[in-house]
This record gives sequence, structure tokens and C-alpha cells, in this order.
Amino acid sequence: MHQCCLGVMRKLIVLWLRGNLRTRLSSGQVREISSRLLGLRPFMPDLFARKPRGLEDIDRWKATELRQFALYTGKIVLKGVLSDELYEHFMLFTVALAILVCPQLVKQYTSFASDLLVHFVEEGRKLYGDEFLVYNVHSMVHLASDAHAYGGLDECSAFPFENYLHQLKRLVRSGRNPLSQIIRRLGEIDKHREELNNKPAAVLKTQKPNNVFVLSDLQCCEVVSVVDATGKVDRMVLCRVYDNPEPLFMQPCDSRLIGAYKAQVRHTRMKQLSQRLLVRKAFLIADYFNDVFNTFLDFE
Repeated sequence: MHQCCLGVMRKLIVLWLRGNLRTRLSSGQVREISSRLLGLRPFMPDLFARKPRGLEDIDRWKATELRQFALYTGKIVLKGVLSDELYEHFMLFTVALAILVCPQLVKQYTSFASDLLVHFVEEGRKLYGDEFLVYNVHSMVHLASDAHAYGGLDECSAFPFENYLHQLKRLVRSGRNPLSQIIRRLGEIDKHREELNNKPAAVLKTQKPNNVFVLSDLQCCEVVSVVDATGKVDRMVLCRVYDNPEPLFMQPCDSRLIGAYKAQVRHTRMKQLSQRLLVRKAFLIADYFNDVFNTFLDFE
């Protein structure tokens, strides 16, 4: 949260907006990126707490917005606007981060992610100068080993603590004896925990943009409707399946490794699937930049 999102990601954006003239974006480029970010709002599923905002609000961006940009939207909105060398440098960061937040990928690709981050720091000095080498940037060199030791960045992140602080604040009704209030509310929650845990399973959403899933590296899908609603878990759903999606990019690796795909509507078919197969949630950016390809980004 503090090192990667509020630290490195924010620093990169600020350098693009206010840094050296050699790497600073023009006002037209800033407007184009902001327009693209706002254009992504209809495609963002409800699981994202915040929708993208323009770069003019960067001083008010929250850590979750910076995380969203670093992992998902940045690679889309910066392409073709940021210079090639700056974009390739950013891609080192976003790909390494995507590997290190995934518990499955971090087991196998820690060394690769580490190499990407070392290269990111070295190239950053060449592109942005010595001012780029602040503590947060230097710490990128050690990030992969920490992720490997804990099983992924989300296992040693400040995000869960920040989120829980928000929950604790909501338990306080007045300024009098706040600790006592929190203890009483937590006791009430524990008392009804069993009832809360036995709540029925969440209803599968079939409306855009919350109906997109990655089935495998060879298939993505959109849920169209529920065919058989009798079962809670193993019910059948009708899906539009995209076959043989292509990589969104090939450098610094095949993007399918981190769950980024592009596919064409003409390569689809309707198929009934078990809801059990719909595990990897994604979001679909359709017809973006007047492209014939739809872009899928896996975020679970």
C-alpha cells in the first residue's frame, strides 16, 4: 500500500505531470489519459471500491485508485500516449507487481519478478535521473523476496489494516468511551457470527460489468443468464464464451501469464457451464479505442 501504490506509483505519475521537461507529459497527453480513465468507468465491476478518476485529481487519489492504475488500468490508458521508453519502463513495474500479488504466480515466478524490478530501478535512474532513487524505489529490489516469504504481497500489505480501521470507526456511535463501544459491538457481532456465516450464497450477477470471468488461458466468458437456478452452487448458466484469446502484449512477458487477454466477438459461442467453473473474476473493456478486440483483465 505505502511502498508500491502511495510510493512508487504516485511518484511515477507525479514525474509525468510535474517532473523534468524531458519526461513530462504535455497538457494534451494528460487530457487524453484522463479521458481514457473516465471512459473506463462503465467497465469497472462493483468489486472495485472506486471508479477511475482523471489525472487532475492525482493529489486526491486514494491508495486503492493507485493500486487499480498500477495493476489494471495503467497499461491500457498509457499505451500510445506515454513515450515508448517510459511505457516499457512502467510495464516492468506493473507486470512484476501483478506476479507478486498472486499467490500462485509468486511461487513460480519470484526470480523473474525480482529481475524485472531490479531492471525497473536501474532504468528509472537513466530515464528520470537521481531524483527517482528514493527509498521506496530502492525497496523494489527487495520486494520479490518479501512476497515469496509471505506468499504474496497481499499477505503482508497494509490494505487489510486500513480497511479494518474503517470498520472499527463505523462501530463508534459517539465520542464517549469509544473503546467500550467497539468492544460491545464486536461482542454483538461474535454472537451472531454463526447466523451471518449461514447466509445464502451471493446471487450470480448476469448484468454488465459484473458478469465476466476467465475460464482458462484459452477461454474467457460473459454470463448471459441463469439456466437452472435450483442448485445454489452447481447451477447451470448460459455464457458467451470467447475462444483462444490472444495476449494483450508480449513484453516484458506474454500477458496471459498475468491474466490480460484480447479476444474478438466473432470467435465466440454460446455454451452452458456449471457455476463452479466461474472462479476467476475479470472485467471486459469492449470496443475501446475503436478496437476490434475486447480486452479481458483478470483481477482474482
